[in-house]
Amino acid sequence: MASAAALKDMEDKFFDCCICLDILKEPKLLPCLHRICKECLKGLINEHRPQGEFNCPLCKERCIIPPEGVDGFRTDFNMKSMLEYMQLQQAAKREDLVKECAGCSKEAKMTSYCFKCKGFLCEQCSTDHLTKNMMKEHKTSVLSLKEIREQKLTLERLASLTETPRCHGHVEKTAEVCCGTCQNLPICMVCAQVGEHKGHELHDVRALAREERLRVEKILEKLEQFKDNVDRLPAMVEEVETQLSEDICAKKEKLKAQHTQLAARIGQQQTDNEELLRRNEAVINDLEKQEVEELEEERVKAVMEINNKYAKLTGGKKNKNQDLRKGQQDLHGLRGAKLTQRLVLINKEYKDLDKSVDMQGGKNQGVLGRISKEATNRKTRFDNFRSTVSSILASKDNWSEAQCLPDISNAGDSLIEEVENKYSELGSMGRVDGYDLSGNAGCTVSITEEPVSVIDIEGVKSKGWKIHDLASMDDGSMVVTGAVDKEHTHTTVINKQGKIMSTHHTEHRKRDDGLYLRGKCAPLDLFHLATLRRDGEIGIYNTQNTSYTKKHMNDIVSDWGNRELWTIATDQINKNVYIGTNAEVFVLDDDLNYCHTLKLPQGVRRADAMAIHNDNLIVGDEIEKKAHILTRKGPDAEPVCELPKPDHNGRDWQTAGVCTDSNAFVYMIWRCVMSGQWRSLLTQYSQDGHHLLITKEVEGSIRGIDSVLTDGTEKLLLAEQNGMLYTYGLEMES
Repeated sequence: MASAAALKDMEDKFFDCCICLDILKEPKLLPCLHRICKECLKGLINEHRPQGEFNCPLCKERCIIPPEGVDGFRTDFNMKSMLEYMQLQQAAKREDLVKECAGCSKEAKMTSYCFKCKGFLCEQCSTDHLTKNMMKEHKTSVLSLKEIREQKLTLERLASLTETPRCHGHVEKTAEVCCGTCQNLPICMVCAQVGEHKGHELHDVRALAREERLRVEKILEKLEQFKDNVDRLPAMVEEVETQLSEDICAKKEKLKAQHTQLAARIGQQQTDNEELLRRNEAVINDLEKQEVEELEEERVKAVMEINNKYAKLTGGKKNKNQDLRKGQQDLHGLRGAKLTQRLVLINKEYKDLDKSVDMQGGKNQGVLGRISKEATNRKTRFDNFRSTVSSILASKDNWSEAQCLPDISNAGDSLIEEVENKYSELGSMGRVDGYDLSGNAGCTVSITEEPVSVIDIEGVKSKGWKIHDLASMDDGSMVVTGAVDKEHTHTTVINKQGKIMSTHHTEHRKRDDGLYLRGKCAPLDLFHLATLRRDGEIGIYNTQNTSYTKKHMNDIVSDWGNRELWTIATDQINKNVYIGTNAEVFVLDDDLNYCHTLKLPQGVRRADAMAIHNDNLIVGDEIEKKAHILTRKGPDAEPVCELPKPDHNGRDWQTAGVCTDSNAFVYMIWRCVMSGQWRSLLTQYSQDGHHLLITKEVEGSIRGIDSVLTDGTEKLLLAEQNGMLYTYGLEMES
């Protein structure tokens, strides 16, 4: 932008018309400072005259069509001068240029060009122009062809060669002032004093040029601050477009992987469900065979005496086992149907989320496309503004500056407003929202506001027993475990009405601290239940024949010491029993033999409540008053997530029990002491454990929780410490 800028350094495209793509002819200046041939602009105006406006073909800037049409757009005289010189350059390339001399009209070798005569001169006429007094007005307008060929001509030198503009009203007169009222039109003093410009605002061309030059230089200085941003913006948009494409692919791949994983998990659950049904039917068949064999022995001893009795008993046993078999088929059929329904919902959610990723990605791509076009157009306007200002300032031509710089200043102000827009939204356009299929997996499950039934378990309260845990069995019965007194625990089987079907008491050494012993349980198969007592005893209880097999952890783990047992969970498919203690979880087989140990992670001090959750383990910690989902496949139980703790009544709640439903939602009991009484909260979590979905107060001190499929629906069972059994309905909503 120095005043000595050489014309040869100007880019060729600066002189091209953006419509015909040829060298500009009679260049007209648009408000955005781009130039179009007069004839090309006429065509553009005629095409868009009904709309009254058009967009610049280069930068898309809106241009209002003036009432005068093409004549309402200013002619770019500065550009005309540069174009004239470019034509000279082409002609001067020949060393022996022979033409008709503009001075003597003779055919001769040309040596110079006179900008006042608008023609080439022979050597003699060139000398006359430079030496004779009669040609003194032409002296400053002569340019030798040698200087042209050297291509060292500056814009300032070119401006000095061109003649002063003629008066707009009297073309034979040289312009003397500018009419500010008429867009700085060059006029003579006659027009200013007595002509059509009388009374208009007049400006001295030098003063006006100086004022406009300072204004434009300030604009240019401010614009230069944004040059790096303008230059980088197209590349930044391209980079964000690449990020967006990669993010869309990553999100879609993630959804696909989650869908594959969930579908495989449900498929495995369906296989496991079928396997459990097969096992349970085998158990029923074995039970039926055993019962028949027992009756057969009686029949052999007294065939004649009990024939009638045998027939009656056989029929009764067969009917009971048939009902049991049908019950298992119905139960596992319902579980299979729920898994199938869940898979359908997951498939639908996957398709919807995949479509949402495409839609949001497409929306972002549309925004980026718009920004990309605007960035390209902005850079085009910016570069053109700098080139235009540079060429005019470098010419140091007062008339060019007085006429062109006001329009340039207006365009510069508009450009500043535009480049100040940093497109703050660009940062968020390179990604789509974090859609996740592992949340609710296509469904929600609501809990009824009130219990659908409340049962007072027979004899518990009247006998002063305590309930510490609850388990629902696949044969339709329920089991509660807890303390009889400070030296005995009980395992009690009840039916749906809360009537005791069988009970088993175990005697223990009285605790030194005088507290009740804790009893916990978890179903192992159709008739078998794994139990534990706080003092280290574990056992398998048969709910059908009330047999009980027990072991002590001292007999299973050599370095057991004085550890205490806190909770129990079972993996029915793999026939494993999980025993929760301080800092560790011991894994046993269904014969209570040691398999391996899971070390609890830092921050989990004790396993007080546990449930199997797909390939993971849910652990409630009463000491830390927190709950976690942990892995259970390696030697260490690695953290998966911490379940959000309920914030209710400003109290610090601790875990008391946990279970899952057939849709893999997690349910947890939290409790605390309020006004001297235990109060309980029931919470529901999303299938991945990340979201707390429901929090509701429930009655009393709830110690046991489990879900059950019965009568074609799923329910939630809550056992209160003093013997009340609450049943809540679970309603699945897609």
